[in-house]
Amino acid sequence: MNNNNYIEFKKKRELGDILTDTFAFVRQEGKSLLSVLMKTCGIPFAILLLASAYYAYTTANVLDPASIRAGGMLNTGGFLISIFVMIAALLAFYGLLFGTVLHYIKDYIDLKGTINKDTIVQGVKKDFGSILGLGVLSGIIIFFGFMLCVLPGIYLYVPMSLVFSILVFRNVSVSDAISESFQLIKDEWWITFATLFVLGLIIWIIGMVFSVPALIYTYTKQITSVTEVSTTDASGTVDWVFIALNTLSSAVQYILYVITAISTAFIYYNLNERKHSTGALEQINSLGENK
Repeated sequence: MNNNNYIEFKKKRELGDILTDTFAFVRQEGKSLLSVLMKTCGIPFAILLLASAYYAYTTANVLDPASIRAGGMLNTGGFLISIFVMIAALLAFYGLLFGTVLHYIKDYIDLKGTINKDTIVQGVKKDFGSILGLGVLSGIIIFFGFMLCVLPGIYLYVPMSLVFSILVFRNVSVSDAISESFQLIKDEWWITFATLFVLGLIIWIIGMVFSVPALIYTYTKQITSVTEVSTTDASGTVDWVFIALNTLSSAVQYILYVITAISTAFIYYNLNERKHSTGALEQINSLGENK
């Protein structure tokens, strides 16, 4: 059964259309998508939040002069462990989230507005290793781009933002996904960069809104305890309330990756349509079959 509110992915879009349709898809499919994400990303998301909270706690201990004098090496060890666990959990969560969102969209397109959750979960399991490896490889490519100079890093970020969509929608290898990403942005780099920049700015603003409670609490505590806490002791402003608020803010930031994943799917299909017109050809063929 077709969905009357079906959003067509395979068509050309301008920047404003991509923004509008990204948030329209979130409103329309958000509840259903969230239920699938809970199945695929629930455990690494919980680990990531716990690691983020532990990171904030160990950071406070590392910054505490008294604690450093009492056991500096132990504090540093806990701090390094928290970073390692957080990075590992973030990689797993990031791979599962992008895999889930893109396979959800793939199923949504194939079934014309409906989805099969079991098919999505199986697709995520099948591609998880490739997505994880692709994420690490693309991160290394962007990192070295920024190490050479800022501009190469910015240039490489644009094609690397599309590699996951190519991997899932085209069902190609990691190397082919990277190769096709450069072909796809040829002559379209600027509009793709502008779209990613605007989306990134919107997501950053949304994330900052949820960071306000932690910031207000921190500044308020600094003002009220100025006579009790040394201005050089940053650990005095970090307590369990701050850690809870900071973890909540981090949770929102991680969840906002969903919007990024959806937008890259729209960007991919927009560029693919401009290059190959596959959506238009499919519509023409379907009209011929219906006659």
